[in-house]
Amino acid sequence: MSKRWGTWATILLIGLIMGGCGRIIGPPTPTREAGITPTDTATPRPTATRRATATPVPATPSDTPTPTVTPTPIIYVIKKGDTLIPIARKFGVTVAAIQEANGITDPRRLRIGQEIIIPVKAAPGPTAVPTPTPVALRIQGLGFYRTPVGNLWCLGEVKNLSGRPAEEVQVQVSLHDERGALLDLGTAFVQLDIVAAGGRAPFAILFPTPPGSFAQYQTRVLSGVPHTHLGPRYPDLEVTEQWGGYEENGRVYRVKGTVRNTGKADAERVAVVVTLYNRENHVVASRTVGIDAEVFLAGATAPFDVILTPLDEVDRYDVQVQGWWIGYKVPEPDQETDTGD
Repeated sequence: MSKRWGTWATILLIGLIMGGCGRIIGPPTPTREAGITPTDTATPRPTATRRATATPVPATPSDTPTPTVTPTPIIYVIKKGDTLIPIARKFGVTVAAIQEANGITDPRRLRIGQEIIIPVKAAPGPTAVPTPTPVALRIQGLGFYRTPVGNLWCLGEVKNLSGRPAEEVQVQVSLHDERGALLDLGTAFVQLDIVAAGGRAPFAILFPTPPGSFAQYQTRVLSGVPHTHLGPRYPDLEVTEQWGGYEENGRVYRVKGTVRNTGKADAERVAVVVTLYNRENHVVASRTVGIDAEVFLAGATAPFDVILTPLDEVDRYDVQVQGWWIGYKVPEPDQETDTGD
């Protein structure tokens, strides 16, 4: 037993904590759902500790590599269940860029077998520089959690500091040694399509083969553009009758409640995003779960029940909901508002 706790103690001391934001926590449980929530076991969850003497400086590597895009166009064939958002995320481009390159006015009318062009741009140099973010976004609530199988999870959230909604929000987290040399990096989109003005959205980055130790980390918002029109996203959804608490001897956390369609139209692909926080406002678990209704009728309600295994003690939870509009029609050019461009 002492040998086992000695191994955990070694893992707990493998990284310095940058500015009091990020932490490395020992392996409490294996993973339940890839990218989000690990599965509970009978093994007790160790209490997270902070190294009070750690005062590292931000990592500033001079040779951090970034993906280099090819100027050769990519042809993608639409498969069953495809939508433009996951396709855009897969290739690191915007939905608007795909629509413009293919003359797509209504993304809901994609056909199985249809070939679309994935637009790319030739880089002027050896690396591609991400476009500066036009909205004020901040990464916060960061925590690092190792698993018994050797993976490393980085959980956190993005706070929208601007006065307007943001979409296509993507973040990057890189790991560095004491000298600032890059050891590993990962990227992820937040779990909400639209981050409301003043709102927050969680993210989870998996490092499948992380370094045995790292001294510093660096966070970066790769993308995030102003949300100018609602489009096919459905706004009239609200969460009611929320409840959250520990179950199963305190090993898992359960959040349940009801989602109501308060609008006059039907919605589809409705999902709730649940985020758990500890007392220090670090994200300790997050999960997105769809509502069990193919068509969410106007005025209807639907229950949700989400089970998560947090990676630290839970102090509070947050539930957000999003969905898509059924029957959305793209406005004709003469119906669009003149922007003055």
